[in-house]
Amino acid sequence: MTSTAAVARVRSIIYGPWVAASLHTVAELRIADLLAREPRSAAELAAAAGVRPDPLRRVLRVLVAHGVFAERADGRFEQNELSDLLREDVNGSLRPSVLLHGSGARWVLWPQMLHTLRTGETAFSKVHGVEVFDYLARHEEDARLFNGVMSQGSALLAAEIVAGYDFGQFRTIVDVGGGHGLLLSRLLEAIPMARGVLFDLPEVIEGARAALAARGLADRCALVGGSFFDAVPSGGDGYIMKWILHDWDDAACHTILRNIRSVIPPDGRVVVVDRLTPERVTDDASLRVNLLMDLNMLVTHTGRERTEKEFRRLFEQTGFALASVRTTATAHGIFEGVPA
Repeated sequence: MTSTAAVARVRSIIYGPWVAASLHTVAELRIADLLAREPRSAAELAAAAGVRPDPLRRVLRVLVAHGVFAERADGRFEQNELSDLLREDVNGSLRPSVLLHGSGARWVLWPQMLHTLRTGETAFSKVHGVEVFDYLARHEEDARLFNGVMSQGSALLAAEIVAGYDFGQFRTIVDVGGGHGLLLSRLLEAIPMARGVLFDLPEVIEGARAALAARGLADRCALVGGSFFDAVPSGGDGYIMKWILHDWDDAACHTILRNIRSVIPPDGRVVVVDRLTPERVTDDASLRVNLLMDLNMLVTHTGRERTEKEFRRLFEQTGFALASVRTTATAHGIFEGVPA
């Protein structure tokens, strides 16, 4: 006979999207910011957010039941460790990620997963008529949100990357698909003698100029616009890619890596940072996140999260040898390739 615990576990999975929708709603309303200084009642929060108090109270109680926010005996709500991550002014805030993955453009993808399984096409292309990066090129607000999440992710992961690999060996670091340059900035700050090249699409690069200047790095970092499917800048001895290859299928990854291989010097290194998926599934929270992100790649992009063996094969097929693999605390792999 099925146990009560098993039924409750499956129900929690079934109803999970409702919790995510509640989280997205309070992130939109900036409830965590409204609670930053002191506990407040649902009526006070509703008045500040411009919504009705009773529905807001019901949404907040669901989140309290899932560990986000706390409810006092007098009915007022207050912050806790989880809800602090929804504040805009907190270092490492997850609010941009909540807004991105709960946005209308992405929320509608998941009921189309079966289409992806049947056809191999992304749910994103079925719903929107184009693949995700073509869509972002045409939708400025969605692109702003996406780039913000990438920068936020870089901020969270940067310390692990800087500490996890010897970037001090490089004279010039080329960040391929480096977005607004947050990771490259952290690397240049940690390595005062190095110079950088930030490479991304022209419309993305424009958003990086002010950020690099504000960090005092404008004179140490060249900004180059272009597509890594056409070519990558020469002149570097270290080429880094974070969360790039996982966006693409193997054929596209071959093109990117071969373009790097064509310009990298014999003593150069390519360093790939991506989520590392296990050969076999284990009960590990970070690996569960990586497997979920693999589904996101399946439905939204044309790529995948990969195992160590799959990265080794990508390198070998594009003129590199996998020289080392390091694993970060958040189950990201730092894969070092050398020209073969």
